[in-house]
Amino acid sequence: MIALKEIAEQIGGSLIGDGNTLISGISSIEEAKEGEVAVLTNPSFRKRLSGSGASAFILGEDSDMTDLKERNVVLVKNPSHAFLKVAGLFERPREVAKGIHPLASVSEGASIADGASISAYAYIEKGAVLEKNVSIYPFVYVGEGVRIGEGSTMFPHVTLYNGVVIGKRVTIHGGTVVGGDGFGYVWDGKRHAKIPQLGIVEIEDDVEIGANVTIDRASLGKTRIGKGVRIDNLTQVAHNVSIGENSIIVAQVGIAGSAVIGRNVVIAGQAGVRDHAVVGDNVKAGGQTGITCDVPENSLIMGTPHMPHREWARLQGYLRRLPKLFETVRRIERKLHPEVEK
Repeated sequence: MIALKEIAEQIGGSLIGDGNTLISGISSIEEAKEGEVAVLTNPSFRKRLSGSGASAFILGEDSDMTDLKERNVVLVKNPSHAFLKVAGLFERPREVAKGIHPLASVSEGASIADGASISAYAYIEKGAVLEKNVSIYPFVYVGEGVRIGEGSTMFPHVTLYNGVVIGKRVTIHGGTVVGGDGFGYVWDGKRHAKIPQLGIVEIEDDVEIGANVTIDRASLGKTRIGKGVRIDNLTQVAHNVSIGENSIIVAQVGIAGSAVIGRNVVIAGQAGVRDHAVVGDNVKAGGQTGITCDVPENSLIMGTPHMPHREWARLQGYLRRLPKLFETVRRIERKLHPEVEK
């Protein structure tokens, strides 16, 4: 339980109402009940406040308070940032027992720092280095020569192939495979001959990778995931791809080999990036965009093949009007060539 006035202080907000109200959690406006706080991050949902069971609301400073005079409210500059902080106050830490579980398999040649946690049925190969406060959940495989930086967490069924390098405070969710062979073959006249994949994957600090993601090792050199990157579930990152700092890759994106993604890029769900394409810094690509060639920095793109968003939106308008245009053309044809129409 946290007093509302303490929450207001933590998020730098102005309190209206009873600051001694005890708050036990955070919930959505529709589902909140007594003892919980709800945050209005989207002004269009304001009409739902009056019917909410929340004990308190967090709103933007410019919010209309007319029908909320009897409710507890905290006013803040940025409700989305406030949500982040308040959710953190009620987050329940996910912890693994310190030390090496008796049912874990750790090779003699592995280096495990004090404070690391290795769960039952995890398998750590020789030459692996786990720094302090690393958490390894059950059924994680850590290959030979893998290095995992301080404070990183590998959730169940994560697979780290040989030579993978992971920075500090990295989180990788269940089922993700890092360092599998890149998809490289050459037709030798009779069959597709496999190209040896001799490189590694390097994941820098403060990265979070979702569930069931695949990040392939480089054919030579390294596949690189930059500092602060966020990769959503079910994403494919091919060999020798480089993703710049603080970029966001949303679910079901596929990035082909040797593509370069700049810094602060956002690629929305189910988009695809062709091999060797260079996507500049600060680019935003909408859902299902097909990136077929280089994209200049600061671009907003959409469609397949990709184009500026404004052009794509204009084409969508034309597309919606095609049935009407078709009927108009048919009428003109009937007038010009009545003998053809049957």
